[in-house]
Amino acid sequence: MKTYWKIAERDDAGIKTLFHGVKGNRRIPKGEWVESERKWVNDGNSQSYWSGWHVLPSKRVAEAYLTRFKNRRDKLVILRCNIKGNVWPKAHANAPVLLAQFLKLI
Repeated sequence: MKTYWKIAERDDAGIKTLFHGVKGNRRIPKGEWVESERKWVNDGNSQSYWSGWHVLPSKRVAEAYLTRFKNRRDKLVILRCNIKGNVWPKAHANAPVLLAQFLKLI
């Protein structure tokens, strides 16, 4: 299984997504497969797309992508993960972002 990389937010309670969660919950448990909530979402620039877990293909790409974030930088982390199920590119992304149906933080 190939390793991917996810940018997430870490706080005292654990890990959570940057934006959209699953059923209103942004927390992501470590070591468990979690299915994304399939719905139309908008990333703020009028581009709608099917939701999925946002992952990046390498740590180097994730580190470069992380520099684009200006808010909460002190809380953002890059985590290793595995993905499975349906996987598709985020078509309008300006980086090689993939969207995945299932994610497991490792």
